[in-house]
Amino acid sequence: MICEDKSKMEEVTDNFLLDNPKKKVWGNFRIEYENGAMQLVYRSVSSDRTWNREYSRYDNDREAIKDVIAFKTGEGMVLGNASILPLVGRTVAWGYEHKNARQTVIQGIMEASQKYEMVPFNVFSEAKLDLSTFKTINTGGAETVKRNRENPDYKGYEPEEMEKAGIPEFIPEDAHFMGSKLFSVSSKETGTEKTFLFDIDRNEIKHGIFNPFLVEVPQNGTPIKTVDEAYDSLVPEAVKKAREAGKNVIRQGEWYFIPTTESPIVEENLTTEQKRERAMALSVKSAYGSNKTEMRELLGTEEFERLKNLSIPQTEVKRFELRAGKNRPNHAEKGIQVGEKYFVSGEVSHSGREHKTITLDGWHEAMPNEAIGSFTITGDVD
Repeated sequence: MICEDKSKMEEVTDNFLLDNPKKKVWGNFRIEYENGAMQLVYRSVSSDRTWNREYSRYDNDREAIKDVIAFKTGEGMVLGNASILPLVGRTVAWGYEHKNARQTVIQGIMEASQKYEMVPFNVFSEAKLDLSTFKTINTGGAETVKRNRENPDYKGYEPEEMEKAGIPEFIPEDAHFMGSKLFSVSSKETGTEKTFLFDIDRNEIKHGIFNPFLVEVPQNGTPIKTVDEAYDSLVPEAVKKAREAGKNVIRQGEWYFIPTTESPIVEENLTTEQKRERAMALSVKSAYGSNKTEMRELLGTEEFERLKNLSIPQTEVKRFELRAGKNRPNHAEKGIQVGEKYFVSGEVSHSGREHKTITLDGWHEAMPNEAIGSFTITGDVD
């Protein structure tokens, strides 16, 4: 396959770097122009079959599909796609499609040449960012990390048998990662220049969970120039103070958990009179029909309306959902909201399994990071 031919791929990448490429087609690899911008793409066709009602048969749907491999910005910067390229090396046999799931030869060449700025294009698509305005501010450098891959021999419906046989659900493997990046880029929707941090969750990779993320970092009047400064800007002041005080602050994804010795359960802090008033208010709010009429006559309209409109803080401890922006929620075993604060305890898991489950001993105040916005990254990055 041409995509495995290193000399051919070097020819392709060298041509793309020229102001006026000498050649523009190498099999499925092509240099094309879109909205005036030069792109290096790999073109293929889908192998889907659709039902043709008119002739009562299945027809092949030959829809054109492509992977964008490289892109030239308006300022002449050359960007290489660090996302997994599923079509490059894709094969279809006996009705089964096998897509690529690793770094390709051409990506390795672009990275090694140091003439291509490697960034995950799927991130920009997800966040609706204008790739042509991309500017690198700081990078952490490429690295090899340990990540878990699903074990094809593991049968999820027989967990006990798998454990007895010593067959793990996941298999650790070395994986290439392009490294953290701090960059500025403009929004397609507003045209406003914003600063973003792209990286993998450094807590989760310790457990083999490869979880890339993209967040817009706050500026706070001072330009952020390094990856470390970007990370520091995401940490709430309350978390920094808690750490300075020696508290064991735990993080799961975008949430921080600060231990507290005070009980957040309002019921325990109420006086006898406050408990009585709360009980009356609950009775009024739940009353209906003749019972509601009787209570209104007994209490008087003014008192009835006061109790009816009385704000009652949550006092019931129950399973709790934490959600920051549009991200998938975290679920706590026990939780309660007091005003604008959230307190949780026990097991905290993530609905997308992007984060390792943690267990909180005692009550902790849950606090999200300071990111202006975060984006779920679809697909994969190498």
